[in-house]
Amino acid sequence: MPGRLLSFLCALLIAPTSLVAQQPGPSTVDDLVRMGLAQNKDVLSIRERIGEAQGAVRQAGVRPAPTINLNGVTGKPLGTLGQEQYGGNYTQPIETFGKRAKRIEVAGFGIGQAEAELQERSAELAFQIRSAVAERLAEQQKLKLLDDLASANQDALRLTEARVREGDVAALEANLLRVEVNRGVVLKVSAQGRLVVAESNLRKLVGLRADQPLPQVAPETQGTETLDALKTRALESRADLRTALLRSDQNRASIALAKANARPDVSLSAGYSRQYSLFEGLFGQTVTGALAPINEQIDLLTFGVSIPLRTSRSGAGDVQAAAARSSGAQLETEYLRRSIPLEVEAAYQRWKAAQASLDLLRTGVVEPSTSNLTVIREAYKLGQLRLLDVLNEQRRLVDTELAYIDAQADASRGWAEVERAIGGNLP
Repeated sequence: MPGRLLSFLCALLIAPTSLVAQQPGPSTVDDLVRMGLAQNKDVLSIRERIGEAQGAVRQAGVRPAPTINLNGVTGKPLGTLGQEQYGGNYTQPIETFGKRAKRIEVAGFGIGQAEAELQERSAELAFQIRSAVAERLAEQQKLKLLDDLASANQDALRLTEARVREGDVAALEANLLRVEVNRGVVLKVSAQGRLVVAESNLRKLVGLRADQPLPQVAPETQGTETLDALKTRALESRADLRTALLRSDQNRASIALAKANARPDVSLSAGYSRQYSLFEGLFGQTVTGALAPINEQIDLLTFGVSIPLRTSRSGAGDVQAAAARSSGAQLETEYLRRSIPLEVEAAYQRWKAAQASLDLLRTGVVEPSTSNLTVIREAYKLGQLRLLDVLNEQRRLVDTELAYIDAQADASRGWAEVERAIGGNLP
């Protein structure tokens, strides 16, 4: 029985580890964005501001605390005997004109503003991650292209050197190919360095340590929405517009709070005091006929109402400031309503231009250049062209393919910018 129990406990301990190990890693760009939003310390720090705003709302609902005052008067330390007075006082301030409710309302807008700030920073992080993924993918494609080119040039160099030894071709052709091989090595080393930088940047954005591997994700699928639909989405979901609207509502509520604060509160008080007096040298007779010093004891109960004398001018400055903030927030809201559609259109047109350039490079440059290189190589084999002609055309094709890869990255970044302009595509 103890052996079975031990086996069962071991199974419980091992099972969660196995489940964690079998969990699939991120395979899409959205998965990387989710990972970044869950691990990026900057986003996590902004998320804490929601709790800060909630605490401010809770504090805004605290009622004024009562005051207890205890006092006493005695002449004994100074040699004056026979006069003593002790008492206590309790005061309770009472807020009037709905100050507490208005204060809670003003503070409540801070939660929405903190949530909007979190959304805006999350959208920015999503854009940065998507752009970094496009950059990393472009550098990987460039490195593969240059790697394949280096392998082909090495094979061509070995064949040409063999032909030089046989006397079939001049040594100049081998030297030309050797220069081309070294040029390819330089391009490859540069691409490797850029890839390391791109991966380091992506790892920082996602929140991975330097020793944690980066998953390979597929390119992101670009959207097919119309420009008008994108503009509508932007006006509905942009965090900065939401923040401006909340700030405008908050400032209007602040005007009402400032007017209420200008009106006086009421303080109710109640107290008790006992006064003891001894008349030195005076004696009286008790009920039994004995002589006793004459003293007096007085118990008093006090109560009152305190109302500060304030006028409408007492809070005029606060009302004026709140009104100015409200006007400024309304102007900001109007500005964003006009500028956001323009930002979306600008990002959309840049993306469309990148797409058009990408299509033109593919059909009008890369494919014809590939065909041209094939024809030139065949002409070189027949002795109709020089090796230099082949190398020049090969360089043009490599430059064109590198430009095509850059155009793919530009199109991906362009769509990510469109998503940022409409408020961020947060998974």
